[in-house]
Amino acid sequence: MDKRIKIAIATNGRLKPMGTFSRNYIEYLPFAKIVLFGGFIPYFYMGTSQKQQKILRYWYSLLSLKNQTKLDKLIKNRFKKILQKEKVNCVLAEFMNTGSAIREACKELNIPIVANVLGYEIHQDAVVEKNHQEYRKLANYKSIVVPVAKNMIPKLKNVGFLDSQIIFSPLGARDEFFEINPDYSSKRFIAIGRFAEMKSPLSTIKAFHKVLKNFPNAKLTFAGDGELFEDTKNLVDQLSIQDSVEFVGWISPEEQINLLSKSAIFIQHSVTTSIGDAEGTPVAILEASAAGLPIVSTKHGGIVDTVIDGKTGYLVDENDWEEMGNRMEELLRSPELIEEFGQNGRQFILENFSMKKHIEEIEKAIRTIVKL
Repeated sequence: MDKRIKIAIATNGRLKPMGTFSRNYIEYLPFAKIVLFGGFIPYFYMGTSQKQQKILRYWYSLLSLKNQTKLDKLIKNRFKKILQKEKVNCVLAEFMNTGSAIREACKELNIPIVANVLGYEIHQDAVVEKNHQEYRKLANYKSIVVPVAKNMIPKLKNVGFLDSQIIFSPLGARDEFFEINPDYSSKRFIAIGRFAEMKSPLSTIKAFHKVLKNFPNAKLTFAGDGELFEDTKNLVDQLSIQDSVEFVGWISPEEQINLLSKSAIFIQHSVTTSIGDAEGTPVAILEASAAGLPIVSTKHGGIVDTVIDGKTGYLVDENDWEEMGNRMEELLRSPELIEEFGQNGRQFILENFSMKKHIEEIEKAIRTIVKL
């Protein structure tokens, strides 16, 4: 561990630290570190109980007389005092709007910021419009942004970030995924993700239903939960394919590895939402490809950076579930292609999107901006 550098990992989880990125930074980055959460300006240490949080929030509410401007100032001052007390050299923000929210406090202490750009904060038109000026201020400060998809880069430049401030780096797959041996003969598809508009789970079910007409022994395991879960389950019932689709709910990392080892092909039908939101680079796709599964997905967000169409999987247009079904069938007709695409994908992710590579890039960004 390099004790010359101390970082604060800032996550905007209201009740607890959040996000895959933060968990991996806590585990792998070779610096002294503290973890803060509690909102866009985080002011609770990791480990703060909900009772302690409630007491402080109530106290701040009284002190501010429920005036939002005064409350924001109290929170900012507490965040600033934590950075001073801990002698932090750099703040690593999980989202760009978190980085923007903490910029003023960091500027007063001359502390640089490295901020991940994960998706909604640069894709959703309303979010960008609301935060445009703050993003520009962040761009004009000592900052580096880390977009997880290449299609975010022009948007970052549009709000003022220079090429030298932008490092493209998706999270990457952990080592254990490269050790998985899929069951290429299983005819089992697997989908993992939130049941939300952006993941279009209904399109996935429609595509799989098409496959079943020619491959009645095919199976689909669908992991995750979310607001469209019941709608998805109802569609499965309406199509009378309950015996072919297994819903397993939220899964642990250990269960994910187990399910990938029993599967042959990973599918995900990501789309741009009605409010303009889009994926960054879905970690589940990186992990499935690292595990040796070919991918059938959409030409969307960072997916196009991580799946080579016709070599590590197939990509179709958004909302074209019929073509998605065609591509799924094409793989089932060619078992040798399943293995070829799967092994190509594993090698491609190992060379370009491993966890080790991502951590090295974040470490380099922090050392560069801290100048140590």
